[in-house]
Amino acid sequence: MHVRLLTGVLVWSLAPGLWTAPAGAAVGQSQPEEAAAGRAEAYRLFLQGRHLENQGDIEGAVRAYQDAARLDPESGELLAELSSVYARRNRNDEAVAAAREALERDPENQSAHRILGLLFAARASERSGTAEDARLAVRHLEQARETLLSDYNVELTLARLYLQTDAAQSAVDLLEELQKDAPGLSETGMLLARAYEHVGRVGDAVTTLEQVVAGGRPSSRVLRRLAELYGKDGRWSDAVDVYERAVELNPRSARTKRELANALLRADRPARAREVLDELVTLRPNDVYGLYLLSEVELELRNFDAAEAAARRLIEVEPEGMRGALALAEVYSQKREHRRVVEALAPLLENATDRGLRPEQVAGLLGRVGFAYEQLQEYEAASRVYERGVELMPNSLAFGGRLAQAYIDAGRPTDARRVLGGMQEQHRGSLTVTRLEARVLGDEGDIDSGVALLQGALRSRSQQPRAYLVLAAYYGHYERFDEAIDLLESAANRFTDDTSILFRLGAVLEQSGRHMEAESRFRRILDLNPEHAATLNYLGYMLADRGERLDESVMLLERAIEADPYNGAYLDSLGWAYFKLDRLDRAEPLLQQASEQMAWNSVIQDHLGDLMLRLGRYADAIAAWERALAGDGHEVERAAIERKIGEARRQLERQ
Repeated sequence: MHVRLLTGVLVWSLAPGLWTAPAGAAVGQSQPEEAAAGRAEAYRLFLQGRHLENQGDIEGAVRAYQDAARLDPESGELLAELSSVYARRNRNDEAVAAAREALERDPENQSAHRILGLLFAARASERSGTAEDARLAVRHLEQARETLLSDYNVELTLARLYLQTDAAQSAVDLLEELQKDAPGLSETGMLLARAYEHVGRVGDAVTTLEQVVAGGRPSSRVLRRLAELYGKDGRWSDAVDVYERAVELNPRSARTKRELANALLRADRPARAREVLDELVTLRPNDVYGLYLLSEVELELRNFDAAEAAARRLIEVEPEGMRGALALAEVYSQKREHRRVVEALAPLLENATDRGLRPEQVAGLLGRVGFAYEQLQEYEAASRVYERGVELMPNSLAFGGRLAQAYIDAGRPTDARRVLGGMQEQHRGSLTVTRLEARVLGDEGDIDSGVALLQGALRSRSQQPRAYLVLAAYYGHYERFDEAIDLLESAANRFTDDTSILFRLGAVLEQSGRHMEAESRFRRILDLNPEHAATLNYLGYMLADRGERLDESVMLLERAIEADPYNGAYLDSLGWAYFKLDRLDRAEPLLQQASEQMAWNSVIQDHLGDLMLRLGRYADAIAAWERALAGDGHEVERAAIERKIGEARRQLERQ
């Protein structure tokens, strides 16, 4: 066994006093005796340094290596060994200085390059690390690689640096070569999969990790990464199987259990997801990520009280965080309690700066609060929220479009036009902008110009169903139903299985009084998707309102509510069907709930008034009809409601 000390002139042997000349030197060539004696003493000090370090005498070892380096001034390896001693004791500045001095003596010294590369790589991985640290690490490690046998640590560190410095293809080349030399190493497979992802070869990334998993006993980290890639590809059932293995391998990992629960939820297995999370939060009751996910799972299971409880527990655990408020707001949103959404999120917006919220977080909150105000028909409040959104993100199509829509709904077309004018340059050709411009024209009385604008947009988007829907909605808004029907019939022939086209066509046919044709379109949708909640509601309500096939109507509407149990429109529809069946005890709670949720909806208030009249509760009937008159006025006859109010008052006076 030999320890080789590369001096640039000699290769030292462990046999004392012996040396061999480097390649190209004449064997037996004499050297000055003094130099030979110096090298021999340097070698003795080198061995002494090794011994002292092994005995724990670090300072003694350092002095021995320093003395050896002075005696052999051409040796870079002695200084590289000194650098290694410093590095092993985390004396990194001294290690760098010694390694650099070694390279001054021997620019190709691989030991010095290795130490410098690893030291600079460690610096680059720290928060204070710089791009220059990474560049130097790459330069030195590339030179340290030029050995007959691969240094696994050097190879993997260099691969990580390539990924860090956007040189993913270099990482792929290096790791593919390393995997051929040493197949089956999980760390190599992990990095190679990551490199494949960086260069867009996701399929190869999956295959690589599958091979690692199949090749032996994969680590929990490998399993989690493979499951994550399955999830990104929508293969949630496969992801669940792999996450289950990862949990078995590391049952104490809360993170892995959360990832398993999330995969179960996406794989449409919420009940099993809840089991996993219940176990997690029982063991770790303050696990904020687990509580947030548990609230989401309970919502998926329609356990609204349990979802709210998990959200409130999260707020207790993390009172200054935003996750709990977001989870609670989501519960309220699904329950259509939009006022409570505002109340839950408004404090976050008021203290956004103090909480250190990022702009994208503030934008998300603004979007939720603005939408809640829109659902409450409070368009001025919505516009103020969206104004703040536009100020935060001036080029956002979403905020600009929603602000313009809020202005339109608030009866402020001039302000809407101003916003849209500012969006033209950034979003030229956007169908959203064109739709809103047409609406402004229509509300100002120039309906035909709006039609022309949208027809032009349709000509350039004839392969996009949304372009047909936008123009059809415009026709419908201004009660040009025949044109809407012709357009949608054409679109339905082109996009035969598009449920959005069929639904809009069915709705316009119903609004035109063509009920049989409307029913045909709705039943076509249910053939394609038997659980299409909006269609179940529309068809069920259409039958109930006409007093036809009321038992079927109830069945359809109950299915709609099963999918969306707090939807006020659906609750009103089912309540109206029960009213038509004269099952007033079943109708009342449904119509009351719908009335409270959608106080601005004139039709719903009219329905409740009719129920109260039938029950002989005349004062309640009058109050409901007065709300109908104060509401949006859609699809009601004011004169008819006023007559009903008059009759109820006369009945009230007789009591």
